[in-house]
Amino acid sequence: MESTFKEPVNECQPGSYKVNMDSEQTSSHEKTPPTPELTQLELIAQWRLNLQQLLKDLGFSSSENNLTDELKGLSSDIKDKLDYLNKTDCLLQEYDDFTLSDAGFEKYKSANLAIVRYLTQLHQEKKSKEKGDKNVKFYFFSRSKHIKQQVNTIPWLFALFHLVLLIVATLALTIGGIAVAVLSQMNGIVLIFLAAIVFTLIGIVKDKVKSYKISALTPFRFITSLLSICSLTTVLYALILIAAPAIIAWEFKPFWRDDVMIIGLGIFTFILFGHSVEAPEETAKLSSAEAIK
Repeated sequence: MESTFKEPVNECQPGSYKVNMDSEQTSSHEKTPPTPELTQLELIAQWRLNLQQLLKDLGFSSSENNLTDELKGLSSDIKDKLDYLNKTDCLLQEYDDFTLSDAGFEKYKSANLAIVRYLTQLHQEKKSKEKGDKNVKFYFFSRSKHIKQQVNTIPWLFALFHLVLLIVATLALTIGGIAVAVLSQMNGIVLIFLAAIVFTLIGIVKDKVKSYKISALTPFRFITSLLSICSLTTVLYALILIAAPAIIAWEFKPFWRDDVMIIGLGIFTFILFGHSVEAPEETAKLSSAEAIK
């Protein structure tokens, strides 16, 4: 006898479970509430915190009240924006019911953005300057490399050591000049060359001081080191062009000594004169980082 019972039919078709799960996930996403937007007061409070943190990073007080006094060389536009932010913040903190209109909020936002950009630029320049100060090097003869360091802070130790070298080099040149005059028995040509050398050196020193007392970040230390480097170079020229040939002539041809000294003095004088009339070295312009010096 055949069975009249039929096998149960599975009504769940392949993939139906996946479809149901996807639909449930979709519905759950739809039910997730959107992130609420910040109010004007919350945005302004966040901007104020960011500005205070930036001021701390720059080493200023965390209040905009004293910022105009601490920062030098501010433009009138930046000062006006700082005053506006300060007054608006005071009103917002003092009166709970004080709010900004849409136009006022946009003005506050624009002023805050301009101040942040200005302070960010100062911060970048400060970091760059600190990095450059760490790379300052001590030079004996390289004048051009030292000139490139005028925008950096020259350490006092470098300046003091250069000052000692400057004094020693000056004494050496003075004693050497007197010795040449005495050995030549006050030869007129020798005295003329020595006088020309003295006046040329004075002119070079005057030009260096005039050129770099404004452009250098630390004028006294930079100029002291620069004059020391120039004096050491001058001593080296004197040794090569005057002292060494005169000693050699004295050893082998004593009667040539005066002629050798005169020729050496002449070459030495023209070299110094060429340095005095050459185009002045390029002086770097200080950026607004001078405001945070």
